[in-house]
Amino acid sequence: MTSDTRMKQFLLALFVVSLTACGGSSDNVSPGKIVVEVPGGGDGDGDGDGDGDGDGDGDGDGDGDTIASVIPAELENVITPSGETASDGREIYIIDVSSLPNGVLDPSGLLLGNDVIFRIEGGALRVGQN
Repeated sequence: MTSDTRMKQFLLALFVVSLTACGGSSDNVSPGKIVVEVPGGGDGDGDGDGDGDGDGDGDGDGDGDTIASVIPAELENVITPSGETASDGREIYIIDVSSLPNGVLDPSGLLLGNDVIFRIEGGALRVGQN
């Protein structure tokens, strides 16, 4: 059940990114240089240790869980480290659309976690089954 939910989240994220790459209304986006961040499970509201009256004192830092990315062997030549790191220390990986057959990414076995940042380059990315 969790893998179905994660797959739906992944496909939705890629759909939104694809729309943005094709002329979305965001002023800070240009095709070929899109950075996608997948949020962790933290909701940032701090769970606290309430004393029974609902006065929890959580700090609300929203760190959440780190979700490790899984890149299947078939995509290791498509999704590669860029050699760059973000300001928070995470590596930036490139999804090279030009390396995909017809620009279509088959997501079988792929999990884009929040342990790294993914940047799409080389055209508009489409998701589908090959």
